[in-house]
Amino acid sequence: MNKFLKWLGILLGGILGIALIGLLGYYIYWVTQANQTMEVEVATLEIPTDQASIERGKILVNIVRCTECHGKDLGGLLWADHWLAGTFGPTNLTPGENGLENYTDEDYIRAIRHGLGQDNKPLYYMPSNFYDDLNEQDLGDIIAYLKTLPPSEEPGPPNGRTGPLFWQFVLENPQGLPAVKMIDHEAVKEIPVGPDPSDTLAYGAYLSLPCKSCHGDDFAGVPLLERLRVPSPNITPYNLGDWTEEDFFTAMREGEVPDGTFIPQSLMPWLAIGQLTDDELHAIWVYLQSLPPVAPEDAIEFQNAGE
Repeated sequence: MNKFLKWLGILLGGILGIALIGLLGYYIYWVTQANQTMEVEVATLEIPTDQASIERGKILVNIVRCTECHGKDLGGLLWADHWLAGTFGPTNLTPGENGLENYTDEDYIRAIRHGLGQDNKPLYYMPSNFYDDLNEQDLGDIIAYLKTLPPSEEPGPPNGRTGPLFWQFVLENPQGLPAVKMIDHEAVKEIPVGPDPSDTLAYGAYLSLPCKSCHGDDFAGVPLLERLRVPSPNITPYNLGDWTEEDFFTAMREGEVPDGTFIPQSLMPWLAIGQLTDDELHAIWVYLQSLPPVAPEDAIEFQNAGE
């Protein structure tokens, strides 16, 4: 019996040793990936200061879903506080000592377009790959608005301690470190000018880009949005075939779809989208109508998104 217990102890000790070595290796790999310095060429952009640009920036911040991660006041949100996951959450984006103190225009552009912090290290779960197509005007307006936010009196998430679950989430999800895995920094160094608003179809395609983050690259919806824990609807003509442009305007400005279903603001930022001009909403409608009808096997109706 003593011999058996001795060998059992050796076996369990060996398994534990291998596990610890594996965990150490995984940690070293995570630290290497997360703490690498990436020198990139950051484009210059003159940030507007007029009130009209600032107001439009406020609209765009909601449309591109900055508030979904950073909170309604953009003061940051705590996502995790657990010994296995660590302490983590999207940072405080307001100016001042609790937020983006001493951030320059270049720092904002580096973070938004490249997913890198002031220290040129990757930002966790910063979806910069969704913002590369923002044109000069819209990017400038967003930064103009962020710079005018009242400083938050509350400190943002500490983002200090990290744990094994956090490393796993970051390394397994390409969006965990998009600056490393998803962005061609050379290709995005120039900020696009964007299509002329007079080209209705092209301008509608541009304005519809943020929709892809929820409705998918083909706008046919996804079975489950992990971050919101709900499906997103198909907004190709397959699902919107009976809609009129008036129906679309009503949905974007009043949050009500033709069958009377109300779209929760927590799932769809229609209140912000509805502040776009009539011409802009018209351009989006024209573009959506130009899409090929996509009929997935489990096509998701609008009403399902609120269930």
